[in-house]
Amino acid sequence: MGTKFRTTGVPLIISPFASQLGTAVYLIGLDWLLVQATGTTKLLGIIQGIGGISFLFGDILVGGLVDHYNRKRVLVWTDIISALACILGGLLVNNAAPQTGLLIMITLVLNLMVAINFPAAKSIIPEVIPSDRLQRFNAASNTLFSLANIFSPIVGGTLLAIKQIDFTDFMLFNATSFILAAVLNSLIIYPHPHSQPSSKAWYRGLLTDTIEGLKYVFRHGKLVQFMFAMGIFNFIYAGFLLLSPYVGKHNFGGHSINYSLFLTVSAIGGIIGGLRLMFQTNRVKPVSVYREQLIYAAVLILGGTLFNFWTWLLIGLTYGIVQSRLFGSITTFIQDATDDAYMGRIFGLMFLCYDGIQPVGSLLFGGVIPILHHWTYIVLGLLALVAFSVLIRLDKKTG
Repeated sequence: MGTKFRTTGVPLIISPFASQLGTAVYLIGLDWLLVQATGTTKLLGIIQGIGGISFLFGDILVGGLVDHYNRKRVLVWTDIISALACILGGLLVNNAAPQTGLLIMITLVLNLMVAINFPAAKSIIPEVIPSDRLQRFNAASNTLFSLANIFSPIVGGTLLAIKQIDFTDFMLFNATSFILAAVLNSLIIYPHPHSQPSSKAWYRGLLTDTIEGLKYVFRHGKLVQFMFAMGIFNFIYAGFLLLSPYVGKHNFGGHSINYSLFLTVSAIGGIIGGLRLMFQTNRVKPVSVYREQLIYAAVLILGGTLFNFWTWLLIGLTYGIVQSRLFGSITTFIQDATDDAYMGRIFGLMFLCYDGIQPVGSLLFGGVIPILHHWTYIVLGLLALVAFSVLIRLDKKTG
């Protein structure tokens, strides 16, 4: 491929799109087939909750890997391992009665690789992209990421409409996407390869580096706020993620096309939010992002109260918009506030908080949703309203 293609960061934008498309299609199949087989979100919540443990381990491990090892190689190898896990799972799974243990193991491996890959991708960006282009690049990356979420329900819905489709097909599709991502990441021209650390540095990365990263975060009040924002958003999202297929199964006729449409509308919202951020000339401020979350909270409360098909789609659209703007902006906030030497550790800690809350949310809402049904949206809205109101007050105090 041409040098211009490789030096402009294009592979770094496209590779997450490729892997996310496969992963999103796989999760659509997993969510729908499990809910269809059991009629409840409990098993799905257990798988996602236990799988979330590997996110925690990966977030602790990633600081030492990303700050001391070659970040490009970390990206490539995590994609390769993810592909191998999906291929092995596709060969071993019993499509007639999928083994819970196997699904948990595959989820553990995939979540671990994502927990390492995502911070590595965010950490390498400032080394490849000039600082004055970071906000636009991050917005473009998130927008294309959202585009994968538009195609995924179309692809997933089409696959689900095929009567012969099974878990193996979804796993192999995901494996193909990871192989493509690995090829694209291998094309990145990386100007600052990290030298191989000594064994002493490796052990430091697991404990001492994490402690040093925490000290760095608490010396910078804004980073603490960003960590809290990511954590509370993912706690709410854990409920949102489980509630969506449940509503699609138990409301509006239980047709898979409705769930696919909801996901498509959410992804369109992500495109809208990403494009707005990408073409925004002024720098986004944290308080603006927090206020947008209050709008999202109001829509959740309104949609849960006046629940129907159209308010459900409005919830999905609003989520897509605020999610893309939150993550497109907060990534830039963190990159601007962090020295490159600490970038891997800080992103690891940020995602430790982000991922650490997900098992709690998955296990909690997995049991709550069958009781409250669509009224769960009101609970999620109230949580967002309180949390981001607190963040706005903290932002004003810290200036």
